Amino acid sequence: MKNFFITIRTSGWVSIVSIASLIYLIVLASTVFDFYDIIPQWVLIVQAIGACIIAINFVAYIKLGHVNFAASVLLFCIFCIHMANVNFAGSIDTPHYGWILLIPILAGATLGWKGQVAFGLITIVGTVYYALFPVILEKTPYDDNIEYLLLTRVLSLAVFTAIMLSYHFVLKEKIEQLQLTLKKASFESDLFLGVFNTQSQSVFLCDEDGKIIRANKKGHETFGYDESKLIGRSLSDICIPDIHRLSKEHKHSAKEERELKVTTHDGKTLWVELSSINVNDQFNKQFRLLSFNDITGRKNHESQLSYLAHYDYLTKLPNRLFVQDRLGEMISGGQRYQREFAVVFVDLDKFKHINDMKGHEAGDAVLIEVGARLKSMIRRCDIVARFGGDEFVLLLNEVSQSEVFIHLLDKLKVAINQPIVVNAQEYFVGASFGISMYPKDGNTASDLLRKADTAMFKAKKAKKGAYEFYSVHHDDSVKRLIRLGSDLNYAIERNELTLMYQPIYNQQDEITGVEALIRWQHSELGCVSPDEFIPISEDNGLIVPIGLWVLDSACAMLKKLHDLGYESMTMSVNVSYRQINSDDLVNEVKNVLSRYSIEGKYLGLELTERVFADDLSLVQSNIEQFSALGIETAIDDFGVGYSSLSYLKKTDFSTLKIDRSFIRDIEKSSSARKLCEAIVAMAKSLGLKTTAEGIEKPQHLRMLKSMGVDRYQGFYMSKPITPRELESLLNP
Repeated sequence: MKNFFITIRTSGWVSIVSIASLIYLIVLASTVFDFYDIIPQWVLIVQAIGACIIAINFVAYIKLGHVNFAASVLLFCIFCIHMANVNFAGSIDTPHYGWILLIPILAGATLGWKGQVAFGLITIVGTVYYALFPVILEKTPYDDNIEYLLLTRVLSLAVFTAIMLSYHFVLKEKIEQLQLTLKKASFESDLFLGVFNTQSQSVFLCDEDGKIIRANKKGHETFGYDESKLIGRSLSDICIPDIHRLSKEHKHSAKEERELKVTTHDGKTLWVELSSINVNDQFNKQFRLLSFNDITGRKNHESQLSYLAHYDYLTKLPNRLFVQDRLGEMISGGQRYQREFAVVFVDLDKFKHINDMKGHEAGDAVLIEVGARLKSMIRRCDIVARFGGDEFVLLLNEVSQSEVFIHLLDKLKVAINQPIVVNAQEYFVGASFGISMYPKDGNTASDLLRKADTAMFKAKKAKKGAYEFYSVHHDDSVKRLIRLGSDLNYAIERNELTLMYQPIYNQQDEITGVEALIRWQHSELGCVSPDEFIPISEDNGLIVPIGLWVLDSACAMLKKLHDLGYESMTMSVNVSYRQINSDDLVNEVKNVLSRYSIEGKYLGLELTERVFADDLSLVQSNIEQFSALGIETAIDDFGVGYSSLSYLKKTDFSTLKIDRSFIRDIEKSSSARKLCEAIVAMAKSLGLKTTAEGIEKPQHLRMLKSMGVDRYQGFYMSKPITPRELESLLNP
């Protein structure tokens, strides 16, 4: 019921306008026939025109729903018809008063208070006029018409009742809405005060000129003011930059959010998250409500994370991610301004020796010093970064003149080659450089880095301490390495690996043993040098299965030689540092010896000085177990790697093999000759045997015999030969 009386004010067929229109048309229709003969013609015309307009207005209202327009037309027509009826009747009697009083009430129910006032004034004017200038008749035409009087009163009362009930329920609803609005306003006021007085944010209320009207306690603490001292101050006075000026830039924006770095009046630097909104008071005066959230801690944390993400923790230089980001910026600038720049890959030579021999602490100190030297040699516009491990990257801007660029590389080499002192000990490293140029060698960061790395690898392979500019031929070298690394996985099962044997002679020029040397006959690439594929196998771990194959094949050949009658013949097999650092090697050697029924004294294992760089305790344990089996162990290429007297003392090697680089010049160089003599003398003093390899001239053999070297091998006596050739050599 309540909702019905609320909705009839404005809705469709069942509305006050519709009901009033229909009732009034019924009233007119019911009376016009009774009074047709006595009503003046002009009154009939007014009633007819008014009735037509009311009917048309009713239909238009149902179609269009324009409440205000329809109500205005209806009320005006009713007023005009009643004024005509009053003029005809000669006075305002009870029925006319009823309808005339309904006009402002109906106006209020449909048009609101403004419509009610307007039509109320109109009815008052009409009523006053006929009260002042009445036309007195002895008897009205409808005084004795009981039906008419009853009908008009009932219908008038019905309309009046509907309007009053509508007023009642609408007014009640308005009061309830007003109460809810007041409660909501009270809640929002409490909420505002709670937010304003929060201890987690600084909150200011400012006028249009940026003057602070209100400020909470946290705001005073954040910006370094005593309580209430901020009131009346301008925002431009409390910090830099001027927040009021920044806020005015967004004055047309209802809401603003941004992060700012500010300096307070007492010199404190803060990061704040500024949020501001426009608010209006009851007089529609605009204010700005600003809240500042101190995010200094978060910003410092973000900055620290960004630094850790973009800078190397050890050298404090930019890292790989920084280089990739900066390269992207440099490429964009190069495209826009047609600039050239260079990417230089720097790889340290001999650094791994330091890291392995002296530990990571010494290696880290060397990296820090090299990074500092590189940084001191480049311009402020250039970048030096640690790319990873012992690799650095230089990003050199505008290096179109090759002479200047090469001069810079020479200076960098000299700086790196200078001794590095760590804990009163000198270390020496070198560097190999690979260079790619933008835009000649690529237009993406990954292309330029890859090609600089490729050129560096080529420089390192050709001659350590050199520099190499990228060329398309370098890609071929890299592709070959990748293919060799892949094909090496299948070399054993494809029977592409073979063993050659180089005889070893004693001082009586008798063959006492042979050294097994591996060869790879690739099905498509032909003969691949051990110097090329052995490092690859050590890097990818294939050296372990390949080493076992060599050991098994060499022992099989040794067994065959023993069966042919050469029972004192020995076999030397090269063992990688990866194998000697394995717990499985001793058992594998035992299994092979058992398989071919060979005594350990006929097997010799040759290890490079690289083994000293790893777990020396495991190496020593394995060597001791080999000695217990009667197996000889030799240091191959002695003097060119990691060896020192302390290591020789700690391990039980039985033989030193003098590297070919010392033997090559002994006939011409007195220093080379003296060095060989010293090695032989040292070996004898330690109870070790000596073997000289790489003998290519008779003079070499003669001089080495005079020094007392125990065994000899080299091209002068015999190059590496096949098993069949070896059998022929042993049995001429």
